[in-house]
Amino acid sequence: MVNTKNIRKSICEIGKLLFDKGLIDSSGGNISVRDGDKVYLSPRQSGEHHQWSIDEDSVIVTDMCKVPIIGDLDKITRESVCHYYIYHNFPEVKAVVHAHPPFMMSFSSAHMEIPAISEGTRCVIGTLPITNIEESVPGSVQQAERIVVNFKERRKIDPECGLICNVPFHGVFSAASDLNYAYLYVEVSETNCKILINRQIMFGNNPKADLSVHHAISREEIRSIGENKEVCETGFAYKDPFGNETVYRGSGQKSPMASNVSSDMISKITEEVLRKLKNS
Repeated sequence: MVNTKNIRKSICEIGKLLFDKGLIDSSGGNISVRDGDKVYLSPRQSGEHHQWSIDEDSVIVTDMCKVPIIGDLDKITRESVCHYYIYHNFPEVKAVVHAHPPFMMSFSSAHMEIPAISEGTRCVIGTLPITNIEESVPGSVQQAERIVVNFKERRKIDPECGLICNVPFHGVFSAASDLNYAYLYVEVSETNCKILINRQIMFGNNPKADLSVHHAISREEIRSIGENKEVCETGFAYKDPFGNETVYRGSGQKSPMASNVSSDMISKITEEVLRKLKNS
């Protein structure tokens, strides 16, 4: 079980990070974390009243039906219904972020989906475009239901894709297995939009601009990113940080003898042995 204080602190830290990076503003946004049968939520008007400089004790804790455990019911974020609906329908989701990233919102204000073109977006979220739900009343059950439908449709197409959607003129909702990824989905998607908009500004319909993705990274290739990779061939001779001559044996190992005994020491020992043999 995750420590209660750490969850509440993490919500405060991610909220300030989102605010400092311009991904949410003083007009709104909200964050939650699910831990077992408890839900931790940012307090109402965290931006408007505190510019997201909130403290741990202000974070509300409830059960899965929004019954308060710590804090007052009337202080729970006004869009909490969307968070609970996501948790009820996606048991694997442990964190939800609602943000107002301006470049993503530029696409939703035109009711346009966002193609995944940046490497970060394709690797972290997947290759599916980020789509919009219909315009909805903020914080309504209608909006919550439409977000759930959007997420289910994404998972139906690609069971491994990240969960994120645009709400026209309002913002985005992101849901993930932990708070870091719920934040990451928003940041990489916003960077993706910056690239798309900058490309249009810089190149427009210039026929010389090749705007295609030349390598569609596969899931197998994505998984290989974290694997340890050799940088030297076995038998590669080099000096270690202590100036000793050594030989690489592969898999991050060096010759044990070479690492402990330098070439100068070997020469001195050899000379001493030869001298003693000559004098004996």
